[in-house]
This record gives sequence, structure tokens and C-alpha cells, in this order.
Amino acid sequence: MNTIPDIKERVRTAQTDFWAQLAEASSTMRWMDILVFALILGFGAWQFFSVERATDFLQDDVAFADSARSMLQHGFYGINGYPETNMPPGLSAILALVCFAGAGSHVVFLRVMVVFAVLGFMASYELLRRQAPRAVAAAICLLLISSRVHFGLVTQMVWPCYPYLFTAMSALLVARKLDKVTHLTSRLVWGALLTALILASLMLASAGIAFLGAIVASIGVLFLRDRRLGFARVKTYLAVFLIGVAVQGVWMHQHVEASAGIAAQEWPVPGFPHSYVAQLKLKDGRDPELGIATLRDIPVRILKNAYEHANLLSQLLLQRWIYLAWMSIATIGMLLLIALGWCYSMWPSGGRLQEWYFAGYESIYLLWPWELEPRFFLPIAPLACLYAWRGGKAIVLLAKYKPRVLGLVWVPVAMILAVNSWLWMHGIGHLPHEGLQDETSFAVWLLSAIVAAWMVWADTAWLAPSTSFLRWFSGLTGTLKLTPQRFLQLLGMLVVAWLLAKGVETQIKVGRENIDLNSATNRSTPDAEAGAWIRSHTATNAIVMARHVPTVYHYSQRNVIWFPPSSNPQLLMEGILRQKVNFVLVVRRENNYYLPPEDECFAPLLTAYPGAFRSVYQAPDFNVYHVVANGSIPGPNIAVAVR
Repeated sequence: MNTIPDIKERVRTAQTDFWAQLAEASSTMRWMDILVFALILGFGAWQFFSVERATDFLQDDVAFADSARSMLQHGFYGINGYPETNMPPGLSAILALVCFAGAGSHVVFLRVMVVFAVLGFMASYELLRRQAPRAVAAAICLLLISSRVHFGLVTQMVWPCYPYLFTAMSALLVARKLDKVTHLTSRLVWGALLTALILASLMLASAGIAFLGAIVASIGVLFLRDRRLGFARVKTYLAVFLIGVAVQGVWMHQHVEASAGIAAQEWPVPGFPHSYVAQLKLKDGRDPELGIATLRDIPVRILKNAYEHANLLSQLLLQRWIYLAWMSIATIGMLLLIALGWCYSMWPSGGRLQEWYFAGYESIYLLWPWELEPRFFLPIAPLACLYAWRGGKAIVLLAKYKPRVLGLVWVPVAMILAVNSWLWMHGIGHLPHEGLQDETSFAVWLLSAIVAAWMVWADTAWLAPSTSFLRWFSGLTGTLKLTPQRFLQLLGMLVVAWLLAKGVETQIKVGRENIDLNSATNRSTPDAEAGAWIRSHTATNAIVMARHVPTVYHYSQRNVIWFPPSSNPQLLMEGILRQKVNFVLVVRRENNYYLPPEDECFAPLLTAYPGAFRSVYQAPDFNVYHVVANGSIPGPNIAVAVR
């Protein structure tokens, strides 16, 4: 039987071992790690001082800040008198702590996002350098943090993607450590840390549920290979999994109940604000009038979302915001590399927590019925880059040791891609021609098909000409001691340096716009202006119907009812009467997130009920209508109302 002094001694020994391990890891850190951290901090410092200077929020991300203040003042997570049912409370809790410290301004909140982004990329580098050469890990993290996409998001919007990036990458890093430790107390310490990080991820983004699925999948696959190892992993992850399921279950239960209540109270419109499961059933989350998705729509959605992810990753790495064609080597090529790299990582062990987490996270967003914004992809971008690099590594190994297998697989794929690129290039079948990238992609696919056919014909003998070329190259550069491998490394370093320079150039340009109070970036939005007008021209008990509730509520401080994306005038009129709406806000936008746009939804309503609304304010970008005599509105114009 263990005595209390024995237990204390064991705890003291475990703590000593724990800190000794950290000290050993620190002592082995190389100069390149210090350089990479310094560069990440340098980019972070620039972004910290280049955040948007608008004195207040201009977009719907204000919901997180108002929810944070509500949590502090009323102990209630939500805004406008409604509980938040979609986003977990993690980010608002962080902002509430910032407010509690007395620093709750818009600029401060943006700088908090920058701090989490820096921590996230540092954790990403620590994770990647354990699985790839340091130069590769450094290039991935530096290209991502220097991209215009990242800069525009982190310096202008408050979203949970950056705290989530930090907690998710840290969780994967800790999981690798947990799999290696053998001492019981060390396993408890690392297991507790992993549990805390996974819980934090779950409370920051619903996609964190991918961690729970990854635990189950990794254990299940390991059981098929080795039951003893499977039971060992169950012991390691059981507590983590059960606590995570309990926390997620409580949140989902509250989320489903609250969202169902709000949806029933407001509008009989499918999708938002119902639960995520209900939203997945829609053909398009932004346009509920398109109806429920059919089985045919699912593959189309998956392909579209896969393209969007590959397109965004190429934009992040190439430092260019351009439209890339489906058949471009920068999109379909990137997808194929990532898929091959993930499969290569899975073989033959069946994959660790990281591989299954990546698959789970991507599966969520491949099925996502909404627009795939950068904030959804950035938390997984470092892993996508890692698997793309591994995909290239796998191709090199297959070309060297299994060329015939690679050739047999690639010849038909390359020919299909080449034919489609040719059709795209000539605009056949209503396919848009995207210029030089189509011609380049066609040439690459066709050339790769020829090389693959050569591999099938010659097998390993196909390497003979390349070996002769390498000998010739080595002889040519012998005096410079420049081997082909070193030449490729130098070329890669030059390309990365050029892309970093392009990233810095674009970040400086966007940063100047952020700092300039007169720039379009800091200009008030129509929703904010309309909300301010409503606040100064209406009674405090007025009820307003608006499309972007968080922004209008923040500036109007009135009870705001959601303007649903519906062109059914009878449905809208019944909701206006039921909820006693006093004012309807109609904003004309260049880019509409929800469809149909407000003006297209309101036009048939105004035509069907011409005596029910009176324009009380008209601005270039919005109109405010007063609902006349709520209790005695005349019946609709049947010819218009019934469609």
C-alpha cells in the first residue's frame, strides 16, 4: 500500500521528469528554429500594429464582442435577447476576459486575434518540423503568415479561427508527446493537457468535434491491426474522449433546443437558425428557397468545396488572389497531392490522431452547404500543406521504386485531365477560358501522361536517361560543388523568398489601408449607418426587421428580427404581424451573403401589400420603411402574393 510520502515523492519525481524533458527539448533547439520563430514574431508585430483602425465593428463579427459584454453584464451568452445557438462560447469568453481587464475596444480585440495567430503558427511549426524537414516546415508557416488572405482576415475581423488554430495545433502536438511517454504520472499530465486543449477547441468551433471522431477512428483501425495496442490506446484516450463527448453533448443539446425555439418563433424557413444538421440538408445554406438537397447534389457539393479549398490553398501559397480553373495544376494538382500525401501518411500504420483529425475536419467542410470562407480553412491549412509535401515525396518514391504501378495509375488520370484542360482552353461546353493557366495545365498533364506511359513501358529502366543527366549536371557544376539536390534546394529557397517578398509587399499595401481612417476599409457600412439612424429616430421599444442582425442591433440598440431570405410576401407579412415589427430595413449590397437579396425579397412584399409600408428614410444604400397600422393591414393583392 502506498503511503502519502511515497505518493508525494512520485509526484515530485514526475514533475522533475516533466520539466527535464522540456529543458532537454529547449536545449536541442537549433538556430533555424530560433530564426523561424523570430520571423513569425516579426510578421506578427507588423500585423499587431497594422490592424484596422475603425473605432467600432463594421461587420457581423461584432456578435462575439456584444456576446462577451452580455456574458460579463448579464451572465447570458447571446445578443438581442436571444441565446447564441450556432457559435460555441469560447471566443466570446476570451473577449469577456479582455473586457474584464479593461481593454475592450475593437482595435484591442483585433490585436488579440493577431497574438493567437502568432501562437498558432508557432505551434504549427513545432508540429510540422517533427514530421518534415525544418526548411519545409518553415516555408509552410512563413508563406501562410505572410499571405494577403491571412493578413486581411486577422487584421480586420474577429473570428474564432485563430484561437482555434492555436488550440488545435497544440492539441496535435501534445497528442504526439502523449503517444510516446510511458511513465504513468507523465501520461496523466500530458493527457490532462490534451483534454484541456480539445475542450478549448470544441468551445471555439463546432468543427472541433473532428477530434472526437479522430480518437474513435484511430483506435478502431489500431484494433484491427493489433488488439493489444488498441487496448493500450483506449486507456490513453478514454478519459479524453468521454470528457469531450460530455462537454460537446451538453452544448449540442442546448444548441438544438434553443435553435429550434428561435426558428419556430420567428420564421418557418428551412436552414438557419436551425441546428447544423438541419442546415446540412439544404441545397444551399445561403438560399433556402432552392430547397432540400437531393442525393445528386451531395457529390456536386463535395467537388465544389474541394475545389474551393484547393483554390484557397493555392492563393495562400502563391500570394495571389486570382480565380483558378478546375483543371489547373494549382487546383486539381494540389488536391491530388494532398490526397496522396494523406494516404501515404496512413500507410501502413493506419494513421494517428492527426491524420484522422484532418480527414474529419475536411469531411465536415466538404459537406458544408454554405460558402467556404478563408476562416474555415486557415486552421487546417498547415496540415494540408504538410500532406501536399508528402504527396510529392510519395510520387518521387513511387517513380523510383514502383514506376510501372505509378504509370498504370497516372496515364488514364492524366489523359482525362489533359482532355478536360483542352476543352476548358477552347471554351467547349460553356467552360470559361482562364488564359495562360489553361494552356500550361494542358501541357503539364499531357507531358506527365507521356512520362507515365514511358514508365509503364520501361519500368525502372526509365531512370537511365535521368541518371545520365544527373552525371552530366554534376560534371558541369563540379567546380561549384552544386549537386542536383542542392540546386533544387537553392531553387526552392529562392522561390519561397520571392513569394515572401510578394506577401510582404501586399501586406504593406493592405496595412496602410487599415491604418488610414479615410480608406474604404475603415468606412462605415450601410448596415451600421442604418442602425445608427434607427437609434436616433425611433423609440427605444421599436422592433426592426433587418438581414444582418448583429450589426444592426449593435448600432441601433433596438430589438432586431431577422429578415429571412424569402421572396414569399405572405410568409413575410405573417411574420411581421406576429412579431409586431415597426420598421423594415432594406439594404442594397454589391455582394449578398444571403439570397435572394433584401430588395428582391421586399419588392414583392411591397407590391402585395402597398398600403402596409411607408418609406421614412432613404439613403444611397438603404431604405427604412415604417410598418403602418400593424393591427389593420389590408389583405394582400392575391395576384401578386400567390406565386
